[in-house]
Amino acid sequence: MKKYFLITAIFILLVGIVSCDKDFNTIGSSVVGGNNFDFEKVDIPVNAFSKKTGPVQSNNLPINHLGIYNDPAFGITKAHYVSQIALDFPNPTIGNSQVIDSVYLYVPYFSTLKETATNGSRTFELDSIYGYDETVKFKLHVYENGYFIRDFDPADNFESAQKYYTDDKSSKIDPFKGSELLNNSANVSQNEAFFIENKEIIIYKTNGSGQYVNIENVVLLDQLDVSLRVVKERKTPGIWLDLKKSYFQDKLFGAAAAGKLVSNTLFKDHFRGLLFEVEEISAGVGSMATLDFSKAEIKVLYKATTNTTDENGNPVITVASKILSLSIGHNNSSKRNNSINLIENTFSNDFIANADSAVGADLYLKGGNGSIVYIDIPTSELNNFLDEDYLINEANLVFYINTTKMGSNAVEPERIYLFDATNNTPLIDYFADGSSSSNSKRNKFVFGGILERESVDPKKGIKYKLRISAHINKVLNDNSTINQNIRLGLVISENINTFAGGFFKTPITVGSNQLNILPFSSIMSPLGTVLYGSNPSVGDYDKRVKLEIYYTKSN
Repeated sequence: MKKYFLITAIFILLVGIVSCDKDFNTIGSSVVGGNNFDFEKVDIPVNAFSKKTGPVQSNNLPINHLGIYNDPAFGITKAHYVSQIALDFPNPTIGNSQVIDSVYLYVPYFSTLKETATNGSRTFELDSIYGYDETVKFKLHVYENGYFIRDFDPADNFESAQKYYTDDKSSKIDPFKGSELLNNSANVSQNEAFFIENKEIIIYKTNGSGQYVNIENVVLLDQLDVSLRVVKERKTPGIWLDLKKSYFQDKLFGAAAAGKLVSNTLFKDHFRGLLFEVEEISAGVGSMATLDFSKAEIKVLYKATTNTTDENGNPVITVASKILSLSIGHNNSSKRNNSINLIENTFSNDFIANADSAVGADLYLKGGNGSIVYIDIPTSELNNFLDEDYLINEANLVFYINTTKMGSNAVEPERIYLFDATNNTPLIDYFADGSSSSNSKRNKFVFGGILERESVDPKKGIKYKLRISAHINKVLNDNSTINQNIRLGLVISENINTFAGGFFKTPITVGSNQLNILPFSSIMSPLGTVLYGSNPSVGDYDKRVKLEIYYTKSN
């Protein structure tokens, strides 16, 4: 057998960065030079099929979804959210005779500042909002969460982290939720007719009793004239909810709260968190936001007295305005409030019929508790390269979108992610790619998987391409794996920088193998796409999924 030439992962990376998305002809000529080699391309068929994931692990995700999204190809997704809350500063000095003035919760949307006017008002563009339309309204209800979301699993003698799943709402959360509606404002846009909007949130100066004042703290005679108010703070667009004062008065300052604010361990058991529920007003109508709840804030504004004595020993009672700050959501640094993204799906008939596909059929790929695509590259086809002195310059897996099945109004995922599903690890090409972008979602653009669109409006998606040159070279040159070609997994990706995985609630059986890991980047996305499979109809055969290999050989 002749020696096989190997391009290292570093070389592939350098070639990829120089070339970006240029045609490979340019790459080929720069690599081989002169007339010593001939440039060749071959398409190798692959076996691809999709599988429903069922419920998946969804606790302590870095980002979560809240709302309702109706995807024409995949059906309706409802995303609820539950989280512990914590004291920003445990054991606070809360004073005496506390009386709450107001409680609010604010969760920022992902947004970009577009313009700032001379009067200071700002215009924003929202990001990662699905089905966005300010006329689209749905119900948003917040309740006390009575279920204790554990850190560790008692079934494993508390030695492993507790896993919670997308379908845990009805079995674990609902039986313990509070009966009081906490976002009970008379403003129905905060509850019974909630909608997502891109306007900044302005906080005006008040006297502490909810009355607007001028710059000299004099109460405005006309409380309705916005132009007379003094701007205290401007916040980016987000969810703003005024919460029920009487509930928090009792929960934070009532008799049962005595001694519970000393530490967050005690506080989290006393006040187990908040549950955010969504519900349709009209069937199938809603919108959905991607949120980083760890950037949210809950502020309790209240008055309390302090008892002291004057220089003559006479008692002095001082009334002061105070703020108690609470955190919600989970991140990997300072905020570690356990949380769960709870998902309900009403899948479309097409998804139900096709999500568990055979090789050759359309590939229905959906994030969340949706579906995954598995890919097997026939080893026999790859072994043909061992019989010649071939140099693989580039190898790509290419997936074309079935735009007919997707429909005209679907939101297309901007990225898909390919990984080693046998060993539950990223591919070598992923690790080798250090390319970055000003938009972190487009990092590792050489590895690819980024949606390629039409050049003219409506600029619908056409295909995805993933470079796996180093992986193919490794399969061909590593004697330990040459006859054990690994199975690849393909998922929707919300964040290419996250490759860790969560668990299926029920492992997927493929042949004699049980697969139990799904990348969190897929769990964090509500979107889906329909891709052409291994053997589409004759008219679409050129769009079949395939492994493109560009190679050179000696004359």
